[in-house]
Order: sequence, then C-alpha cells, then structure tokens
Amino acid sequence: MSDRVHTVLIILSSFAVLCAGLSMVSVQVSLKYETGADSCLSLVSGRDLCADYRFMKWATGGLFVLVTLLIVLSKQLINKK
Repeated sequence: MSDRVHTVLIILSSFAVLCAGLSMVSVQVSLKYETGADSCLSLVSGRDLCADYRFMKWATGGLFVLVTLLIVLSKQLINKK
C-alpha cells in the first residue's frame, strides 16, 4: 500500500469515528427528550433508540480500533520504493 493510500485511509477512518461519536450524542439527546418514562422507543419516530445507541457504541469502538491499527502498523503496511 502506498503512503498516500495509507494516509487517506487514516483520515477517512478518523472522520468515520468522529461521525459515529456524534451520532451517539444525537441518540442520547433523542433518548432524553423523545421517550416516555421507561421506554427506549421514540415517541416521534417510533424507532428503538437503545438499539441505535448500542450499534453506534460498537461502530465507534470498532472504527477506533481500525484507526489505531492503521497507525500502529503503518511501517508494515507501507511499501517503500
């Protein structure tokens, strides 16, 4: 893999971690303001917000691990000419 491709992968993966983290915050706000007393169902959209939050936690964690591996293994992944 070339140096440019590796750098682009790190940047795109970092951006995906940021988006997933912001999505978690959005779901938390929805959980606070759009649900009843002990419910995970949104009163506005009818979606299961707890399932969305669990998914975004796993997605953020997985993407963070991917970025970390790309950075740590950069010397092995980049082909030197």
